[in-house]
Amino acid sequence: MSTIVESEMREFFQRIIDSVAELSSQAAKVEGLMQQVQMLTERVNQFELDNRTLMSQVNEANRKAEEFQAQLNGTQSSLDNERAVTAALRQTIVERDAGVQSLEQSFRNEQDAHKITTSERDDARQRVRELEQSLESSKQSYDDVFHDRDNWRQKFWEAEKEAANVKQQLDKIQSVLNPLRVVSQDVASA
Repeated sequence: MSTIVESEMREFFQRIIDSVAELSSQAAKVEGLMQQVQMLTERVNQFELDNRTLMSQVNEANRKAEEFQAQLNGTQSSLDNERAVTAALRQTIVERDAGVQSLEQSFRNEQDAHKITTSERDDARQRVRELEQSLESSKQSYDDVFHDRDNWRQKFWEAEKEAANVKQQLDKIQSVLNPLRVVSQDVASA
């Protein structure tokens, strides 16, 4: 009977040694997983910082877009004013031409006035062309700002997607860690 007890004791101690070896192996795995969790946490923190930076840049791009819109509105107002001046000048030219035809005696005086008015009209047209070029440039700048804003938004969405993937991986790691704790408690209670 002592050999039965001795063999049972040996089997019992061998099971304990095997359990300790298995727990040591699992502890090493848990330590490796903890390091990975730490690295992933640091990456998530970096992504959150990058996300805040991108949001700041998007807000700055929106502010610049609003400034460009205000400039565009001012340029449009100036263009409208210049068009009104041009229309008034054209009307003046028409009226003076009619006066030249009806008043032959003052032909030369009216002709000089017409030349002056034509020069003013040409100057006004030149100014309108310059303003139209300025407006086109402002529109291009406005389009560039919105393009930049869309690029930043795209980067922001990509960063959010990557952060979600990292969080999903972290959740998987945590789900792996939780069953290990249950096994450890079962072995300890045995």
